[in-house]
Amino acid sequence: MAAIARETHKLSPTLKVPLQTTQLILVHSNPIEISFRKDERRFDVEGAYNIRYEIMKKRIDKVRIRETKQRLTQPGTIALVYSYAREAEEYRKYIEFLQNKNILKPGIEMLELEELQGISGLKAMRVEINFDA
Repeated sequence: MAAIARETHKLSPTLKVPLQTTQLILVHSNPIEISFRKDERRFDVEGAYNIRYEIMKKRIDKVRIRETKQRLTQPGTIALVYSYAREAEEYRKYIEFLQNKNILKPGIEMLELEELQGISGLKAMRVEINFDA
């Protein structure tokens, strides 16, 4: 995701229409079953528990930070949405690795997200991408 953001940032001055991208990762540690429906030519997520995954996936791109009007996704950052602390700890290690490589800027914002219809208790981490490296 950082590489994609850096590439679009690099291309930005050459584009006729200004383009800013945002990066969003949904951390979902439970296995999901995905199948391809040939009749509709699309992928489907199977199973009752996976309905929560589908609802989250459709709603988190516009989620706001709790008690603010600011959207989670912001240009120049990578946002990671998670439900469980163990998921955050795993991704914190990846973030620190990329920070040590100077791909991401130092610091991690730990955020609580607003309640979404059918979903509560979501949290997020947000890190800035280092475009200068």
